[in-house]
Amino acid sequence: MNNMTKFYMAPMEGVTTYVFRNVFEKHYGGIDKYYTPFVANSKLKGREKSEVSRETNTCENLIPQILANNENTFLCIAAQLEDMGYREVNLNVGCPSRTVTAKGRGAGMLDDLFVLEKFMDNIFNKCNVDISIKTRIGISSLNEWEDILRVYKKFPIKELIIHTRLLDEMYTGNGHIESFKMAKEMLDIPLCYNGEIKDEDSFNMLKNECMDVEAVMLGRGLVSDLMLAWKLKNLENKSAKDETAFENTNIEKVDDKFVKFHNDLLDEYVKVMPGETPVLFKMKELWGFWGKYFCIDSKGLKEIRKAKRVDQYKNIINEIIVSK
Repeated sequence: MNNMTKFYMAPMEGVTTYVFRNVFEKHYGGIDKYYTPFVANSKLKGREKSEVSRETNTCENLIPQILANNENTFLCIAAQLEDMGYREVNLNVGCPSRTVTAKGRGAGMLDDLFVLEKFMDNIFNKCNVDISIKTRIGISSLNEWEDILRVYKKFPIKELIIHTRLLDEMYTGNGHIESFKMAKEMLDIPLCYNGEIKDEDSFNMLKNECMDVEAVMLGRGLVSDLMLAWKLKNLENKSAKDETAFENTNIEKVDDKFVKFHNDLLDEYVKVMPGETPVLFKMKELWGFWGKYFCIDSKGLKEIRKAKRVDQYKNIINEIIVSK
């Protein structure tokens, strides 16, 4: 069992919020480590503080992610997180959003490796907690990756999470598994694979190409198929003749489990958000993932989007799930 792959929940801005993570862990679980969407302000408050606060988060294995390209900002945030009890923070070198990269943050940090190395030298020398990194493999060319790895090799990175796409590729196409294999050859640190693992087939493809994958980060695939981590664990445990993978998950039908998760999530958002409009926005955004998984046609999704009140939304969802 020691060589089984670990599964992490990716930080997805506005999607994998603390509310989502807490309710997901309660109803599904199967995740070995959770990452918060990035925090970026030197003084944590409001929404950002809620994302990392021990009072609002019930998931135990939680790592806060920091978005910063300024040494003082990073260290200031890390110090506050240390005071909250965290012993590891994650540096975001992977966000491809134009509003982020235009300021030289996220994956934009890969555009100047000299500046990146200087920044990393400063934070690794001064930070009191471990630093892991989530990275892209370059800006526009796969040829950039080897030079990036040479920079990473110089530092005691706790774990390197590799989103195996270039910045310019955004979230299109499959990940470049060969870039992960190159990292395994060049680095002697824990590595995590991230990039288009959305079902058993894509996971098997990864394992066939690179058998000794220690960890996999799941993002859009997991939000779409909330059972995905358990399915992949079960896939591995079958070969190990372990029958515990689906413990607490086969007790009820998948649809029944989803309804309980969905209703709990809705109730929790109603409790913490200011009014029905932002609550409905959150839930409708999630149906962009769930609609395809549950094979809901455009007419059904249109009905969901038209809901103006929470009670109206509930009635629409009940009709759609029951009629499936």
